[in-house]
Amino acid sequence: MFRKSFRIRQLLLWLLLVWPLAAVAQVSESFVRLSENADGKPQALEVAIARYQDRQGRRVDLVGAIHVAERDFYQALNQRFAGYDRVLYELVGDPDGEELPASPALAVVGLMQGGMKEALGLTFQLDEVDYDQPHFVHADMTAREFGQRMAERNESMFGTMMQLWAMSVAAEASGAQSSNAMLLRVLLASDRRQAFKRVLAESLVDQQFFFEALSGDGGSTLITERNIKALEVLEAELRAGHTELALFYGAGHLPDFHRRLVGEYDFEQTRVEWLTAWRFGAESSR
Repeated sequence: MFRKSFRIRQLLLWLLLVWPLAAVAQVSESFVRLSENADGKPQALEVAIARYQDRQGRRVDLVGAIHVAERDFYQALNQRFAGYDRVLYELVGDPDGEELPASPALAVVGLMQGGMKEALGLTFQLDEVDYDQPHFVHADMTAREFGQRMAERNESMFGTMMQLWAMSVAAEASGAQSSNAMLLRVLLASDRRQAFKRVLAESLVDQQFFFEALSGDGGSTLITERNIKALEVLEAELRAGHTELALFYGAGHLPDFHRRLVGEYDFEQTRVEWLTAWRFGAESSR
């Protein structure tokens, strides 16, 4: 019991430093939400699947990814993926061979997500989704492309992390719940795992303004440039005659995808479905 509590404390303290980057890598208010029970308390973190259709009847679904979630969330996605002509997915790297490793900062985020998996009792996306299926198509930069593009834009992962840290400090100063208050809330809870899940879920949903700083016209390599690369792959698949496609990307990328599909590709959003990624159990403070 002590070891479990100690691990959660360690992860919470680590998150105080790197949580903003993890949030920006994953979610946005438009495509992630908290559902509530009859008492008005959060009961689940839900992720959107948004459908778009053009005048030729071709359909593209934006499928939001949460990189740590409950197993049945990924099982539901796997069932849906079987029905697409092509599933375009994110992964900074080369899925077909070896090349230069990605940025150490991205590796840190991956390590942190592994810690979240254990602390929250969830499963990891890369363990649950079968990326080796023949209709899965890599639609992201290689590590070399990612590094070169960041250099061309005079960006760095460290600089991005500092930018997001500064924004998180400004958000706290403007009245948002502080990291210290969030940490105290978890440490005083009788069920720290459930309290931790709720705090993280609320933080994810509250971080939507960070994404606007990393997307749009000026944008960033982390969001904008990777999205442009993904849409180039989408164009190629549409030209090849495929009519049922999914863009499976971290939900933080989806607002920019939405703007580009509607504004540049003449697609129209026709529906939005919600899948449960995390469920919250009972939790009370001492």
